[in-house]
Amino acid sequence: MTVFITVFGIVQGVGYRPFVAAQAKELGVKGWVRNCGGIVQITASGDPETVEGFVRRLHEKRPEGAQVERVTVKPQPEEPFDEFRIDLSGKCKGHTGEAPVIPPDLPMCESCKKELQNPKDRRYRYPFISCASCGPRYSIMNTLPYDRGTTTMQDFAMCPSCEKEYQAGRRCHAQTISCHDCGPQLILRDQGMVWEKEEAFAKAADLIRNGGVLAVKGVGGYQFVCTPDKEDAVERLRLLKGREKKPFAVMFPSVEAIRAHCSVSDEEETLLKSVARPIVLLRITEKLFCPQVSGESRFLGAFLPCTGLHQLLTDTLGPLVVTSGNFTSEPILYRDEELLKVDSPFLSGVLYHTRRILSPLDDSVARVFEGTPQVIRRSRGYVPLPLLFARRAGKPVLAMGGDLKSSFCLLKGDRAYVSQYFGDMENYQVSRNYRNGLKHMERLLRIEPLSVACDMHPGYHTTAFGEDLALRITAAGPLKFQHHHAHAASVMAEHHLDGCIGVVFDGTGYGTDGTVWGGEFLLCSGADFERRAHLRSVPLCGGDAVAKNAVLAADCYRCAAGEALGSPRFEMVQAAIKHRINTQDSSSMGRLFDAVSALLGIREENSYEGECAIALENAAAAAKDAGKAPLFLEFPILEKENGEMVVDQVSLISQLLETVRADGDKDRIALGFHEALSDAVLAVCRKIRAKSGEKRVALSGGVFANLILLHQCYHKLIENGFCVFLNNAVPSNDGGVCLGQAWLAAVTQQEGSE
Repeated sequence: MTVFITVFGIVQGVGYRPFVAAQAKELGVKGWVRNCGGIVQITASGDPETVEGFVRRLHEKRPEGAQVERVTVKPQPEEPFDEFRIDLSGKCKGHTGEAPVIPPDLPMCESCKKELQNPKDRRYRYPFISCASCGPRYSIMNTLPYDRGTTTMQDFAMCPSCEKEYQAGRRCHAQTISCHDCGPQLILRDQGMVWEKEEAFAKAADLIRNGGVLAVKGVGGYQFVCTPDKEDAVERLRLLKGREKKPFAVMFPSVEAIRAHCSVSDEEETLLKSVARPIVLLRITEKLFCPQVSGESRFLGAFLPCTGLHQLLTDTLGPLVVTSGNFTSEPILYRDEELLKVDSPFLSGVLYHTRRILSPLDDSVARVFEGTPQVIRRSRGYVPLPLLFARRAGKPVLAMGGDLKSSFCLLKGDRAYVSQYFGDMENYQVSRNYRNGLKHMERLLRIEPLSVACDMHPGYHTTAFGEDLALRITAAGPLKFQHHHAHAASVMAEHHLDGCIGVVFDGTGYGTDGTVWGGEFLLCSGADFERRAHLRSVPLCGGDAVAKNAVLAADCYRCAAGEALGSPRFEMVQAAIKHRINTQDSSSMGRLFDAVSALLGIREENSYEGECAIALENAAAAAKDAGKAPLFLEFPILEKENGEMVVDQVSLISQLLETVRADGDKDRIALGFHEALSDAVLAVCRKIRAKSGEKRVALSGGVFANLILLHQCYHKLIENGFCVFLNNAVPSNDGGVCLGQAWLAAVTQQEGSE
């Protein structure tokens, strides 16, 4: 009996062919196995009972890191085979044309970690140790099938010892196999001096130990590294990056080391140890590092090493600040020649190697909410794994995403591939990386989009790019979706919903009426939505400046509330709003948080995105931790003749100012603001449910990074009979918008064909 077998899923780059060969040889099956595109093909021959047992094993077993979606079996004419062999990759036979599932970069496995730390092993302290189950994948992959010659490992010839291991054992057909005698090697450059291998590592460790800041080449790009214990080292790092206040992440050698600083639940430990090895936001229990590391934050971004080099560094030096190797508003540096050109008095040296990176990837960021992981930044470890849609797209879709926290999504069939985080498209280098990343992923996944979806904002770079691409494909141009509708749709896509009440709070989004939206309650059904409620629009002046200057935002809200006094520039703000000079009407929830933060004297400027809102949340948390009751505030809900509801933030501002003058406890007022907003969310959702019958609620948008607000909204809604859904696999911020756009495009295609 001879059969032809096709295995779909994550079956390349995870040692699947050696696994298949081992199963076949154990059972006495003859034939061959090979990579083909993004799948694995097998010809198996033997007596019927043996072949059936072999196929059953393929369904039931898999090597670590593999994910088998399905196994198809077709009878073949009898073929004589002498053995079972691993074939070279060749032309696909009977390939379905489905987009493949490609493994992300995989963290060092426990077996490699033991070898790394074993003085008797030949790979003892080899920084780039890997095997068939671990090591870089997507970041070094040029095309499929996944073979050494299609990755940047083709630059390194295997030594005789590695050649031998490549034929059998744990590193059989491990494409990243290398050792001290071949493959990438450590290089340290410092003030014109060059060291290599173990000497490079020793010198690098000394530089960090003595307070230096080092650029270290990671899996997806460079990282800046320093000790968290020395104030001058962390200050130099901030000066190098141009990052004044935003907290830094810290890499620890083990979970036990993390527990000395943070509380770690079982779910958080699982997330820390997951294949993605993300930065996990954990509640700080004891601040043992210098204050400049995490600042005022209640949370520390903690993560574990994903490579042998990072494990060696943390084993030698203890916890380390490890942050993306970029400068303010710039993307991560990943080309050696670009980093080596950096001339800064704050950079002590560069620790790198010559294995090329093809896809730049920042570290991913995640947290656990109600026992479930939530991705906040989706990059290394998650990309390019697809999300599965309940609906299939009639034709392949490219969804452009937004301009801030930019990412795109390629959709083919029921598989949605969300790209890595790129950054702000205003920056030329970010835009370049975005375009290069799109070309690379299209080639790798073999997806040729026949439809383009984008935001309806006329000034977005992604919209202009999408329009240009769409016109090359179809004269109809791109499908344009409202920003907050796409946010809600991203939750619908994740949880396979056909409708919901979308509660979407963020800083800004272009509305269908030409105003700035940002505090929205949308009734969504399929690819359609109705704006059922929103924050009352307030005239904001100053253009983009109002997003950074919270005092300016506060003055605009004072004007709307009829206040006579404000900041020293209050009269200018009044005049600008009166004469509509550089003024836009806005229902932005993000700007409301900024204004409240400034009005309470908590924070007056966003030196990084969300700083004022985070400070306001911290004040509310301080009140909760101290057992203080929130001061009562209320958002009146007004109803227009057309049934649309308005959540009156202007009245809230008037109440808040009265409370400030009467009480002055900013922490209690901050907590009262959060309570009032969550009460308003519940009240509006109840009114929408009463009229529509819809009880599913999707919470999305960057404002829901606020855990106090999220917790209050989530539990109040649950307690009142709503089913609440959140973003989990993609960020709730603009990094998840592309997924919503892709889902809306697929639904639009489907509805258009009916």
